[in-house]
Amino acid sequence: MKYEKYYTPLRAVNAADFNRCIYCGCEMARNDFIPPIKFIHDWRSGNLDVDFISVPSCNECFDLLKNENSGTLEPRIAVLKTRLAEKYKKATRVFNHWSMEEIEEMDAAFQISLKGGMRLGKETLSRLNFAGFDYEVNGNITRVGKVRCEVFKVFDQEFDSFREALAFACKTYQIKKSRLSQLYFDNDESFDKAVEAFHALVDKHI
Repeated sequence: MKYEKYYTPLRAVNAADFNRCIYCGCEMARNDFIPPIKFIHDWRSGNLDVDFISVPSCNECFDLLKNENSGTLEPRIAVLKTRLAEKYKKATRVFNHWSMEEIEEMDAAFQISLKGGMRLGKETLSRLNFAGFDYEVNGNITRVGKVRCEVFKVFDQEFDSFREALAFACKTYQIKKSRLSQLYFDNDESFDKAVEAFHALVDKHI
C-alpha cells in the first residue's frame, strides 16, 4: 500500500533553503516521513498528536532517525541533534581543544589526522547549530526564528564559542585544556567555577 499519500510535504519558503535538510542544513537526499511509514499503524488514531508530513532530509539524518517512532517534527529534531552530537563527539572535542598553530607543530601523520578531525568537528558544530528554515505545509507558513548565539563567560570576559573561551581560560590561568574542559562539565558548565575548582585542588596539594 502506498502510504506516502497520507503525508503532506513540508516545503521551504525561501529559495535559499530549497533542497536543504530540515534537520542539519546539509543537501537534501530524500524525504523523511513523520511519523515513519514503518510505524504508521501506531499513529492512525485521531486522538494522537501527529503531523503526517514528509520533510527534506539528508541521508545521514534519515538513517539516524529511521527507528525513532515520533509523530511530530520538533521531537525528531531534538533526538537528531543528540545523536549527531554523540556520533561526532570525538571530532568536536578535537575542534574545541586544538588550534591550527598547535597542530602545525606535530609530525606529519598527526597533522593529517588532527586536521581531519578539526574539519569534521567544525562541520558538526555547524550542523548542530542549524536552526532550520521557514516552511510551508498545506498553505500554512511557519517562521523559524534565528537561534540566539550562546555566550560563554570566563569571569568578566565573554566569548561566542566554547572553543574560544576554553583557549582563553587555559592560556590565562595556565591549565591544560583537557583538565579544564572536564572541570567545566563537572562544575555546572561554568568556566568560573572550573577555574576556582582547579585552584582549590592545587592549594589542597601544596
